[in-house]
Amino acid sequence: MNARGDQARPPTLDWIREQPKAELHVHLLGAMRPATAFELAALHGHPPPCPAPSDWVRTFTTGSLFEFVERFIGLFPLLRTAEDFERVALEAFEDMAADGIAYAEPRVTLTSHLSRGVAIEAISEGLSSAAREAHRKWGIEVGWIVDFPRVLGIETGRLALNLAVEGRRWGVVGFDIAGYEGTSEEDSAFVRLFREARESGLGLTAHAGETGPSEHVRVALEEWRVERIGHGIRAVDDPGLVSFLAERGVPLEVCPSANVALGASPSLAEHPVDQLLRTGVRITLNTDDPSLFGVTLSEEIHRVATTFGWTQEQVSEVIGNGWKGRFGRR
Repeated sequence: MNARGDQARPPTLDWIREQPKAELHVHLLGAMRPATAFELAALHGHPPPCPAPSDWVRTFTTGSLFEFVERFIGLFPLLRTAEDFERVALEAFEDMAADGIAYAEPRVTLTSHLSRGVAIEAISEGLSSAAREAHRKWGIEVGWIVDFPRVLGIETGRLALNLAVEGRRWGVVGFDIAGYEGTSEEDSAFVRLFREARESGLGLTAHAGETGPSEHVRVALEEWRVERIGHGIRAVDDPGLVSFLAERGVPLEVCPSANVALGASPSLAEHPVDQLLRTGVRITLNTDDPSLFGVTLSEEIHRVATTFGWTQEQVSEVIGNGWKGRFGRR
């Protein structure tokens, strides 16, 4: 079969795994191995996140978004030292390397670690060491994104921004706002924060339009002037916004399995990712929390491609969007 014929074929999981991929939306804590979480819990005298490692995925994918967030918060106390951060990150990179990921932008919520008494020096030392070792061992390039929970307000956001700016020396490339989506009026309070982040040279992304309305995506684009949108799937409800995204080439960091697990979409077959791609929106596929949702990036891409009948050519386009949208290329 000629090259054109190959491109029209449905992609296999093995073929997807062989493609060098960029993951733009993955939370470091959500990539932690279950066995490691249990070992760290025992080491630091903290209750484990669930009864046994075999219950790991079921624990995090049962219940509402609120319940998921509460369980996710329970992972923060497990990382206390530079060695903890280095171990968790390096293991995550090893798993990524086995899946064909060659570039990653893991999100870290520095303010939540600091509020639990962890020193920023321990975090930066552990994460930067892991990133260097990942590049040496597997050729993975890493650019960290600092996020903060929207519900904690502007003061936490300002601390997160200061940490992100200082973190550029150890590999931070981006800034993000995450968590529950408030009202559009509340969103407007962060305009100055994002302006300062942009002026500092950080790449800007924002969790928006995951469970909240399309208006949150519009605010993030027009008021905060972010370059990418985390999730953004509710943009599909506003045809004008979809056209805007397509015309401007704004990448959406879409995480379908996470959206289904947490109720943002009733099923993968009903997920708007295919509709958005076919209307010209620059789609990237990501895992969000690969350990917690029990999915690798290659498996995520294969699930979506199989569900919607995507060809190798379409999958190559989506993978390419990830490379084009990365902040670390600057």
